[in-house]
Amino acid sequence: MRLLRVLGLLILAVCVLVWGWSIWAEEAPMPTSQGVERKIVAEVNGEPIYLEDLERIWNSLPEAYRTQFPRGMQDLLEQFIRQLLLLQEARKIGLESDPEVVKQIEELKKQVLIREIIKREIIEKVQVSDEEIQKEYNANPTLYTEPEQVKARHIMVSSREKAEAILAELKTGRPFEEVAREKSESPDALSGGAMGYIRRGDLDPEIEKVLFELAPGNYSDIVEINDGFHIFLVEEHLKPRLKELSEVREEIIARLTPQKQQEAFEKWIEELKSKAEIAIIEENLPSGSNAEKVQEGGSPSP
Repeated sequence: MRLLRVLGLLILAVCVLVWGWSIWAEEAPMPTSQGVERKIVAEVNGEPIYLEDLERIWNSLPEAYRTQFPRGMQDLLEQFIRQLLLLQEARKIGLESDPEVVKQIEELKKQVLIREIIKREIIEKVQVSDEEIQKEYNANPTLYTEPEQVKARHIMVSSREKAEAILAELKTGRPFEEVAREKSESPDALSGGAMGYIRRGDLDPEIEKVLFELAPGNYSDIVEINDGFHIFLVEEHLKPRLKELSEVREEIIARLTPQKQQEAFEKWIEELKSKAEIAIIEENLPSGSNAEKVQEGGSPSP
């Protein structure tokens, strides 16, 4: 599995737990300027919730998460209060010293430490150089080329007779867009039959053949398709264009970064392994299909 996908899942799993434990739990107070009083926004059984903690969490939330709090900080405060009530209740019944809970907290701590060391040693350090960007751009021009495309309009009616009447009307010089609004039976009639930009491969080959052979400003003859009878107009015909490096620089960085991070991660792991003392006790390791049936006691299940 790719490093970033693993890390992404780890972060997603950890974030909820970390916010719930380290933020809504009793955490070490944030340092404040001497003499500056921390503003309390709520108290739960005498335990304060501080404005700066609320703001810190709000500012760290991704925009997509904020939509889950329609009333903003008020809704977030409600979540703080709920979490604190649950936390106080858990402490009241002694869950902090429960062996299973302690074990889960230790596992979470390990995950947070692993996430942070990967972030600091790999994610934050690995950079894609200008030379690598240029090399990728030169080596894969097709990836960074805008395909041939046309900007088109169409008129669709339910019978050939109607289509022939419209074609005759167009030949008098009446604007295509105007006729489309008035006569087309297609849902896009209100937009003058606008089809937007169409790339090769977007539509049925029969339609594409008509569109890509038309010169800009020209309209087609009647084309019969399953849903009716069409007349097409091509407004623009754009040839394939290799984008400027500046246009695709960020795309190239996004493409190369995961691979570089993965390579750096594997190299780093091998370096750590070379410096470590690792002993694998093969005879204690289940083999074959039995490895999938290992029970908590350490022995394969029958």
